[in-house]
Amino acid sequence: MKTKNMISEKITSQQLKVLHICQSDDPATGGAVRVAVEFTKRLPECGVDAHCLFVYGKPGLFQSELKNRAHYLGIANSNDVWKFGRLLEFIRKFKPDIIHHHDGLLWCHLLTFFHFGAVKISHGHLGATDRSIFSRAVFAQNIQRLSTDLLICVAEHTRSSLVNQGGYQTQRTSVLYNGVNRDRFTPATENQRFNARKQFGIPDNVYVVGFVGRLHCGMKGTDDFLKVISLLPSNYYALVVGTGSDAELLKKLAVNLGISDRVIFTGIVDNTVTAYHALDVLGFTSHYEELSLVIGEAMACKVPIVGFSCTGGVNEILRPDTAYLFPNRDLQAMAKGIIQTIAYPQEWQQRYQNIEALLQQNHDWRNNTRKLVNLYQQTCSHSNLLLKNERATI
Repeated sequence: MKTKNMISEKITSQQLKVLHICQSDDPATGGAVRVAVEFTKRLPECGVDAHCLFVYGKPGLFQSELKNRAHYLGIANSNDVWKFGRLLEFIRKFKPDIIHHHDGLLWCHLLTFFHFGAVKISHGHLGATDRSIFSRAVFAQNIQRLSTDLLICVAEHTRSSLVNQGGYQTQRTSVLYNGVNRDRFTPATENQRFNARKQFGIPDNVYVVGFVGRLHCGMKGTDDFLKVISLLPSNYYALVVGTGSDAELLKKLAVNLGISDRVIFTGIVDNTVTAYHALDVLGFTSHYEELSLVIGEAMACKVPIVGFSCTGGVNEILRPDTAYLFPNRDLQAMAKGIIQTIAYPQEWQQRYQNIEALLQQNHDWRNNTRKLVNLYQQTCSHSNLLLKNERATI
């Protein structure tokens, strides 16, 4: 009770202490970690003492961005059970007012089930798992739902899924779109374009179609991306940025398709804006996508996006008025769409205006950080009200 009252007092001064919990300091694990890092960097500007805790692995790319706001438990993986207690010990010493989960790690949600006197926030980066099928994922989802004071979803589609299939109460959910750092992700100048292509060893007088993200054929359709490249003329190159479980498979596929001489696999690129600056078009081939950070970053860099319509919250940003989309997975049609996009750049002027308005409204990190602070304050106030009601009943 004492801790809850302390939270209530902090609401007016905005000195809340927030702990964002992530899987690992590795961008290859997905966009969730980037979201956590971006909020952790910006929350102090709003008077919130935010830190990020990585439960698996060692310091990586994000330590340089977060500095002393990054912490590591040094647990190898989910089999390292005897070290799970490190999470409890860290929380005991850190004393957060709010625990903000960004990954669906079952053991993390179990150990923070009773909140340790803190308000618990969960970030919904993915839709619900089918509850009719009993599985570890469903069990983890139920634990997360039962112990969460507020669920923040990255898209309306995500919220709808987690309410209708995941059992969440609508009044305990909110939508907060992923942002884009528009100070960093900007359209390329001629000089930036030249230097970016030189960095990746791209020849002069070729067009470049890019894929940026996790190399996973089942979800991202990266194999279809390479098949589209094989349908393009020989002066069209592919820049494939990222890592993933299907990296070696995709390199072999490029050889089998006879395009390995014009497909450049970069692995992880620390400064991804350089990759966008090298592109003429970004190819989108995902089978399912909730809300891709890559899409927003490419849009901010004014890189045209050509690809397939797919299910998921990505449809809230990737629409016919912001991209060149095909309703079915027609590889030939996508290849022709890429050629047309490059041949007629003037056709994108209206889309760029639509994109600018959409990014400003829903995908500005600074605006969204302020919205997050308001959600923190409202949730803490509500939690304190419930506590008062419980005391009055007693």
